[in-house]
Amino acid sequence: MATIQEIITKLNQTTEESQKMDFIQQLVAAIKNQEQLWVAFCPATKHYFLAQEHQQITAYLFSEESYYENFTSEMRKKHIILEKLENPMKQRMFLFAELYRCGVTQIAIDSEEEPVLIPLQMVISIPDYTKLPLVQRPVLNPAVTGKILCLMQDVRFNRASGNTELDVLQEIYHSAFLQPFRSATQDKPEEDGIYQFPEGQKLFMLFTDLYSLKQFDPKGYPQVKTARFADMQNMLKNHPDVMAIIINPGSGAPMLLDLQLLEVAEKSASGILDTSVRNMNENAGKVVITKPELTPVSMIDAICSVLKESELVSRAYLRNIRREEEIRPHYLVILDWNGAVSKEEKAQIHRKIAEAAMPYARGLDIEYLAYDSAVGKEWTGNAEPIYELKSESEHSEKTEKATEKEKPKKKGFLFFGKK
Repeated sequence: MATIQEIITKLNQTTEESQKMDFIQQLVAAIKNQEQLWVAFCPATKHYFLAQEHQQITAYLFSEESYYENFTSEMRKKHIILEKLENPMKQRMFLFAELYRCGVTQIAIDSEEEPVLIPLQMVISIPDYTKLPLVQRPVLNPAVTGKILCLMQDVRFNRASGNTELDVLQEIYHSAFLQPFRSATQDKPEEDGIYQFPEGQKLFMLFTDLYSLKQFDPKGYPQVKTARFADMQNMLKNHPDVMAIIINPGSGAPMLLDLQLLEVAEKSASGILDTSVRNMNENAGKVVITKPELTPVSMIDAICSVLKESELVSRAYLRNIRREEEIRPHYLVILDWNGAVSKEEKAQIHRKIAEAAMPYARGLDIEYLAYDSAVGKEWTGNAEPIYELKSESEHSEKTEKATEKEKPKKKGFLFFGKK
């Protein structure tokens, strides 16, 4: 049998459509039977590296290790760090099945400048459940799984856009998910699966398929039921003590949904979304500044611990900043510098705050602003400072009062943190 590269060379040299199809079929056979292939893997999401090629979610395979090295070298120039995953022939069909589960619709083989793209359905039989009644169809969700993975991958690499997020939310609106639960007993009522943070915050767990659920293995919730969009809304509306829904918590790319995002999903799917969403990197649109909807006590404590180590900041404020072109807000830390502070000292404080606060930021980015800037005073509004150099002892008391006044509202965050 000819090698993959020999077949690709012949394929690129022919112009006859019938011959091209013959070479593609030979290429498919070679891909199935080559002793070893290499697959591009994304450590940031703990999944295969995915990208859009001609509107199709694409995975990248390589017949030789050198082709993989060339590909990852080009990706590194774009600040995308990948790892190679070896795939022996005995695991080839499992690889194709897993790519299908992850939403992949085509594979790119030995891709550098012009990859050869092959529909996944040419190398694996895609199951068709459309003839089954809706209630009998298994919950697989490759489309929503793939779109979530692509979005979370883009988030990790700072390449996400509002349009990508809307696309995912629309897919979620039309999808069914698996929800683990504990059936009722004589002593206890039925209980839905809950993911609980060490600090006490609670999230409902949903999974795109049975494999994702088994990866997480939620102990104590041995049964599953189907949850659709209306169920997701009711889960959050009827349980004010639960902050949000987490999709696929056992994966490297979980996604958080609160009531605000469910509302965006519903409006977008219904065609009545009244905001224009542009690329996140564009410098356009109005800016909305608000107080954090949920007082992040642990995050405030972490920020204050950093500021107490120096006397460079006299006061600090914490706000939410949201630009018109963005779906999710960022945290905004406004610092009132204590006298003349060098640019290097400011950068060091920013870095220390980020290191201390990001574990409690629930995936939101943190931005910084000087109080004496053009909009610094305006953007603090009538907010109380979270830190004051001359009255540090008051911080604990103020935080407790703020926590008592503000009941948690399910707004203002979308993802777990970036790597």
